[in-house]
Amino acid sequence: ALTSFDPNDKQALPTGFGEAHNIFANTDLEYRIRFQNTGSDTAFRVILLDTLSPFLNPATVRPGASSHPYEFEMEDNGVLRFTFSNIDLPHKAVNEDGSQGFVTFHISQKRNNPTGTVIENSAAIYFDFNPPVITNTTWHTIHEPWIDIVSGSVETFVEKIRVQVFPNPMSDQAVFEVQQLASGEHTLVLADAMGREVLRQPFTEN
Repeated sequence: ALTSFDPNDKQALPTGFGEAHNIFANTDLEYRIRFQNTGSDTAFRVILLDTLSPFLNPATVRPGASSHPYEFEMEDNGVLRFTFSNIDLPHKAVNEDGSQGFVTFHISQKRNNPTGTVIENSAAIYFDFNPPVITNTTWHTIHEPWIDIVSGSVETFVEKIRVQVFPNPMSDQAVFEVQQLASGEHTLVLADAMGREVLRQPFTEN
């Protein structure tokens, strides 16, 4: 049997890489909470409560775009409260589009979360005085950088060369940008995780 889509959910950006939703330490996150009145009557007030992960920094919360005006406050225990007063949200059977709403917020991680840290987040949605609807839980796993940059070699180390690679992590393509490169011929050497050379590419431009 097909399961119906739950309109009361939580989304996060970036989504992260792989099943563990890998991201780097100190990467900011954006969360979107979506809600829909699937009851049988108009909802006059909607309250969203979001309990922050201990690995996020409450002082960096930046409330963002929304479908309806709201009031924002943060409680002492790290709970975010978004209150949509007098929202008069019609129920789904009356107006499918009008029965939906959302709010977004940005937040930074606590500094230098260690590799392996799992950041989880969910929200509780209150329609008037009904029991809360609990969203799905989003999660991210802190991953070490996947590409290490070594500038030059032991014999020809040039201290001022700067190399950037983006995106990092990457899936199938990446751009290497060398800044302040001296003229002449240079070589990019690519090795796998075991240290075996898989590519040697001469180049002259940056």
